[in-house]
Amino acid sequence: DVAPSRGLGDVYKRQEWKNALSSVKGVYCITDRSTGQLYIGSATGDIAGIWQRWSSYADVTNLTGGNKAFEELKNNGADYIVENFSYSILEIFDMRTKREDIIQRESYWKRVFQTIKYGMNNN
Repeated sequence: DVAPSRGLGDVYKRQEWKNALSSVKGVYCITDRSTGQLYIGSATGDIAGIWQRWSSYADVTNLTGGNKAFEELKNNGADYIVENFSYSILEIFDMRTKREDIIQRESYWKRVFQTIKYGMNNN
């Protein structure tokens, strides 16, 4: 569990985290600690795995990773995401794992946590 104000930004300053997160694909959960809502996502990139996907969330000029639900939260103030989001890895996969298999597991976790109905997933 990594909170951006103490962690996600710090993660991207440490080579050992880059090496570890670049070597695996995975399914992850982002928790809005202010509301308790969850977002389930996946990292399926063939080049840098979870590192590649989480890099978009660590971009201080955006912090949304292109996520529409997160864009709306930026209206709560520029620091809302930094102060309230924490990041967790639910499952990791070998870099050779097919995208479809990871998406299937992402869908499984969305059902388990009911993030389409109660969380921040739109689909």
